[in-house]
Amino acid sequence: MPTQNDSGLALQRPVATPVIVGAAQSIDRPGDHDLLDAPGPIELMVAAARAAAADAGAPALLDRVGWIGVTGGFYRYRNPAAVVAEELGLRGVGTAITEITGTAPQDLVGLACERIAAGELDAALVLGGEARWTNQQLKRQGLSPRWNESPGDGTPEVIGGFAPEAIAEMAQLGSATVFYALFEDALRLSHGRTVDEQRDHCAELWARESRVAEANPYAWDRTRHEVAAIRDESEQNRMICFPYPKAMVANNTVNMASAVLICSTELARSAGVADDRRVFPHVVTSSHETWEVRRRAELTGCPALTAAGEAALEHSGLDVSDIEHVDLYACFPSIVQMSSAALGLDEGRPLTVTGGLGFAGAAISNSVGHSIAAMVPLVRAGGAGLVHGNGGSATKHSFAVYSPEPPRAFARIDCQDRVDLHERDPLDDGFDGPVSVDAASVRFDREGPTDVLAAVRSEGGARAWATSEDPGILDEAMRSGISGRSGRVVAGTLLL
Repeated sequence: MPTQNDSGLALQRPVATPVIVGAAQSIDRPGDHDLLDAPGPIELMVAAARAAAADAGAPALLDRVGWIGVTGGFYRYRNPAAVVAEELGLRGVGTAITEITGTAPQDLVGLACERIAAGELDAALVLGGEARWTNQQLKRQGLSPRWNESPGDGTPEVIGGFAPEAIAEMAQLGSATVFYALFEDALRLSHGRTVDEQRDHCAELWARESRVAEANPYAWDRTRHEVAAIRDESEQNRMICFPYPKAMVANNTVNMASAVLICSTELARSAGVADDRRVFPHVVTSSHETWEVRRRAELTGCPALTAAGEAALEHSGLDVSDIEHVDLYACFPSIVQMSSAALGLDEGRPLTVTGGLGFAGAAISNSVGHSIAAMVPLVRAGGAGLVHGNGGSATKHSFAVYSPEPPRAFARIDCQDRVDLHERDPLDDGFDGPVSVDAASVRFDREGPTDVLAAVRSEGGARAWATSEDPGILDEAMRSGISGRSGRVVAGTLLL
């Protein structure tokens, strides 16, 4: 409530400044434990939470946590935050869980900071993690895990989500990988590259990501991957959706967790957190694209991504050239190219602090959790950091700026009113007529290529998905590309 001064004028309650005081990661690698003794998601998150408090130099701060947010994952916990709270000996803690989305950790950080700034919270934990690699091994051997599988008491606050049409489109096409492969082909066409040139470009970009993962002690895959090994199909690197082999695809089959401990500056001071441990979130922005990819005006850029990035920089008062540390969401090469172009970043500069989802890996919603945890020590050492979160098919976006200096005021900004989407109409399922091909990918199973999936556009500008099993079209799509070609669609089948 506002207070009053001596003249009777209303005064706003002073706004608290949220600050990250601790960040940590935990990892359980194959061979670290016997399968039956391996930690599960809760144990990994609890270990990260305790390490984050130790990182702050104030382990007792965990006792002040009043809210725990956990990223959604491939697990059966109803309220994982409540299970973590019980393991930490906390009572009366607010709990939240996100829907599965790559923006989840930063969404939670933004919400926690907003509530701390408003005086609703003193301290919060943002967690994410899974033990999916171990879980899959146990299932293959017909074993049950011994880790904590309590579903969690109470009903958590549910954060985020996608519109039903986005979920339906994903189910229709079967995999996020094919959407990003289509974006890749559209980027190839827009840059005037051949298929082989675009494949080289992707592999070179990913080789730079691999070198960062090699130096990251919390990366799941710390092996150095050279350009040819990333680009070329092999027994260990099977094709998933052309031009993406396995080495260019996000890896969520890991045993990893992260924790970010946030509190008010006043609590940090009273708890004895040293000044050089403090990292200040200045802003967290969010936005989303047209929910259905087929309705998007273009497949080479993201107006929502651009709007969220610009809003984050604008609020922080920084130009992108002022940002010393950058982590762009890296599930597939196309999104890194799109986000770097939107921000005006040179692709040759370091664009990750972890090594990305292909090599560093992460639980399904928690890549950005590891990015923030890896960003904190870099910002402590000097310079501002920018982190991008991406969910769905380049659908949801989040940006945050982290700094060793406090902001004028923290802001959580929904940028949707800044996004100019220009949705396309969809073609009817029974459409029969001429089209142009905007982008195409070849889908694979373990036996080889199955079909071409193409984004096609009618003369009137409406768009649809079209497929072909014609061997000649499959071969042309992978050899020289079919984007930009004219053709015909008959009841969903592409003819060239």
